[in-house]
Amino acid sequence: MSPGIVKLTEEQAHALVHDDLDGDGPCQMNEALSLTDLAATSVVPNARILMAELDGKGAKLTAKGNLNRKLVESLVDRFQWQGYDPGYVRQLNKVVNEDDYTPALYLHAVLKLGGLARTEKGFLKLTKKGKALLPEEAAGKLQAALLRTTFTRYNPAFLDRYPMKDIFSWQISLIFYLIGQFADDWRPADALMRSVTIPCEEAGDPRFPDAPWRTFEARVLRYLRWFGLIEESQAAANDDWRQPRLFRKTALYDRMLTFRV
Repeated sequence: MSPGIVKLTEEQAHALVHDDLDGDGPCQMNEALSLTDLAATSVVPNARILMAELDGKGAKLTAKGNLNRKLVESLVDRFQWQGYDPGYVRQLNKVVNEDDYTPALYLHAVLKLGGLARTEKGFLKLTKKGKALLPEEAAGKLQAALLRTTFTRYNPAFLDRYPMKDIFSWQISLIFYLIGQFADDWRPADALMRSVTIPCEEAGDPRFPDAPWRTFEARVLRYLRWFGLIEESQAAANDDWRQPRLFRKTALYDRMLTFRV
């Protein structure tokens, strides 16, 4: 490997691109992480709060199948989720429904897709699998299960409206591997995207020149931030707001993800 260059054989690149993140391919996820290791992340600590609500008789759903307003508003106050300060959420919404609160919207979907929760007679309940991942000592397994589900079964475009096809999911293991190689230093999203993705024709539409890197930020970096694997630089009060946001991998990244290549 030369500075700024990773040399992969055709066989290695093929294995990464076709990795299902199921543990049988190159990407290996550390399931032994503790809840203390994950305390500063967004997904697992807050998923456990919602999962506890679903344990037992479950949580009543609305007629449209959403989490009920009373539960959502309690989650707003109890969750500690990066970018979703309770005060700001309530400034924007007099009442908070599931569609108004992205963390609840995301967790509802990913828990069901991952087989950790199911709908039964108008209630959302934990499954046997969900119950097994609720104890504190299962935090590492929960992190791995939700990360896999997010990038293999969940639609990463669900939370954004960018006019671009999904060009990242099919190469996500390669992206993870290259982030591990290149994201030690702060980089803007566009530069990081160019370093860790295979160029695609869909990303070259001249009508939307910013769409590729903004979509990469929304569909890859956002979720990795929530899992505590990527951090975003916080601008100082006197910084120029027009400056691009910068990203790098966290110390947790290399503890969570290793690769057999």
